[in-house]
Amino acid sequence: MIPGIHLDYQELRGISAKAARRAILQILASLNGNVAQTAKALGITRVTVYKAIKKAGEECLEDTPRTPHVVHNKTSPDIEKKVIDIKNLTNYGPLRIKDELFNQYQIVLSQHTIRNIIRRNKGWVVKKETVSNGRSNRPFIDWYQAKPFEVVQIDLKYIVDQKALSPDQITHIYTHDLPIYQWGAIDVNSRFKLIAYSKEKTWTNGLTWFLWVTSWLRSHGVENEIVYTVDHGVEFGGDCWWKITELRHLLRGFNCSIVQNQKKHPEQNAHLERSHRTDDEEFYMPRIQTITNNQQFYKEALNYLYYYNNVRKHSSLDGKTPFTTLQEQLPDIDTRIKVVPPIILDRVSVDLGPWSGYHLLAQYLS
Repeated sequence: MIPGIHLDYQELRGISAKAARRAILQILASLNGNVAQTAKALGITRVTVYKAIKKAGEECLEDTPRTPHVVHNKTSPDIEKKVIDIKNLTNYGPLRIKDELFNQYQIVLSQHTIRNIIRRNKGWVVKKETVSNGRSNRPFIDWYQAKPFEVVQIDLKYIVDQKALSPDQITHIYTHDLPIYQWGAIDVNSRFKLIAYSKEKTWTNGLTWFLWVTSWLRSHGVENEIVYTVDHGVEFGGDCWWKITELRHLLRGFNCSIVQNQKKHPEQNAHLERSHRTDDEEFYMPRIQTITNNQQFYKEALNYLYYYNNVRKHSSLDGKTPFTTLQEQLPDIDTRIKVVPPIILDRVSVDLGPWSGYHLLAQYLS
């Protein structure tokens, strides 16, 4: 190493190839053109020094592009123009452009070639303007000012969750053919809860669950407007605008409305999400392996739901039960509301009748 030279060539090379080669030439000049000493001083090969000298002779110290000067099998400009024209006219993807190219010009290209053509010519591809669907951001829902059943959170719980239940408990559920989905609805004011079960997660069951919750509340003296908050699960309509439109239309007849939470924001259904932990800790984890058939499961679920609403004291309610809190604010509420049957949605969905194309559960008729 030459005294006074402390240069990390590789680090400099990573920052700028031009600066690294300029440093080589400067050190080479200071060493009177001695290539070997220059290479030793910088910890590089003599080939690298010679390359810097050559690049200096070409008056370009930058890296030479590695792309080939001539691509012998490159698609002709005329065909590339046809691909770009179809892309701009239709906004199709590579697979559909492939079909359109053959239908119009009898030109055969693979979808991978078409994809590469679009990438190479992205400057000529006209970007389509995104059309707003007219939906605004999620409206603010004031939980703390809501009166009983003004805001009701709806959600679906996957019972066989590996984060909650042990492998033995999950195996027990599948072995005895017990329900694997729990449908929940909870009033944010009183924490009063309704539960249903199913073995399938379907849009049909989602519709049935909304109808069941609404009819149960309306038939027991709840007359105010109800706002349901839900996530973007497919069972609640998801991102399908016509399903959401139909659901809104259905609920409007019962003086109810629906608000979709933002994606990946479970805290917007915080009350119901928190209650799922209670369900695991106080029902499924201690009891599920004692249940061996669906009839027994139903009785256990009925007892648990009664316990949750009428016996269990909730810290969020200052040590009161949900029904006590509900009765304090709605003294005229029908007291029979406190015994909520945990319905099995699969069967009820079929018994309600035809669903105009949503009927997916005919196997449960037998």
